[in-house]
Amino acid sequence: MRELCTVDGVSHSYGPRTALENVSFSLRPGTVVGLVGANGSGKSTLLRILAGVQRPDSGRVVQFGRDISTAESAGGGVGAATDGMALWPAWSVRRNLGYVARLAGVPLDDVAAVTEAVGIVAEARTRLRRLSLGNRQRVALAVAILVGTGFVLLDEPMNGLDPDARQRVRALVTRLSGQGRTVLLSSHDLNDVESLCGELLVLDQGRLVFGGPTGEFAGTGRMAVLRTEPGDTERARVLLTGAGVRCRRDSTGAPVVFGRDAAAATRLLGEAGIGVLASEERHATLEESFHDRY
Repeated sequence: MRELCTVDGVSHSYGPRTALENVSFSLRPGTVVGLVGANGSGKSTLLRILAGVQRPDSGRVVQFGRDISTAESAGGGVGAATDGMALWPAWSVRRNLGYVARLAGVPLDDVAAVTEAVGIVAEARTRLRRLSLGNRQRVALAVAILVGTGFVLLDEPMNGLDPDARQRVRALVTRLSGQGRTVLLSSHDLNDVESLCGELLVLDQGRLVFGGPTGEFAGTGRMAVLRTEPGDTERARVLLTGAGVRCRRDSTGAPVVFGRDAAAATRLLGEAGIGVLASEERHATLEESFHDRY
C-alpha cells in the first residue's frame, strides 16, 4: 500500500533545546495512529511540522507525494486541530467553517455534514467566543475534518468534552479511517489511544523510541492482581506504595503490581501480616506498559 506520509530524519530545535532528533516513520492510508509521549517529548512540534505551519531544521516530510519541508503550507488534503488554531471569535460557527471551506477549496455543502458529525448543529449560528470550551473543541475538530480529506491531525481531541461527546469523537475517528483517511491522534489518555489506534508512535525526549502496532508495545507486559481479604485491600495498597512498589488498583480496589514485582510484593505483605490469597496474572494495558518504560 502506498504511504500517505513519510517523515525522514526530521530534527528541530528551539535555541539550545532539541525538540525532535532524527525522527523517521511512515503512515499508510486508512489507519488510526496514536502519538504519545511525556510532556516535552516533541509531540506538538511534530504535529505543527506535519500540519505545515512549522518547518523542520533538517529532514524531509513527504505528504501525498509532495515534499512539504520547504513549502509554504502542507497543501490540500491535510486538516489539523492543534494548539493555537486561529479562528474568528466574533464570527458564528457556520461563518468560520464556511470561510475555511472556501480557503481550502472544499464544497460548502460539506459544512453542514461536519457540524452534524461533531454535534454542533444547534450552535451553528452562535458566535465562537460565546461557546463553551467543549464546543470550541468541537469546532476545531470540524475544521480538521472539513479540510483533512486525506490526513487528519488531532491534538488532545477529547479535552473539554463530556462523556457523550467523547463517544461521538471515538465513533467519528473510526468512521474517518473507514473512509480511507489517515488519523494521527495525540493524547495523554492512553485508554483512548489503545481502543482507537492500530498503530503507535512513541516519542521520548525528541526521539522516536517505538513505531509499530499498538499491540506490540502493550502486549509484552504482565501485571499481577494481588487478592487479599477484603478488609486488608486498602492497607495492602498503602503498604506497597510506601515501600516503593509501583502499585495500581483494579475495579475492586485490589492492588495491582508489575508481574516481575509480584513475588517481592507478596513477601512484603506477608511480613506485615497480610496474606495474599491469589496472584492473578493479566496482560498490561498500554498505559501500564508506557508508565513502566518512561
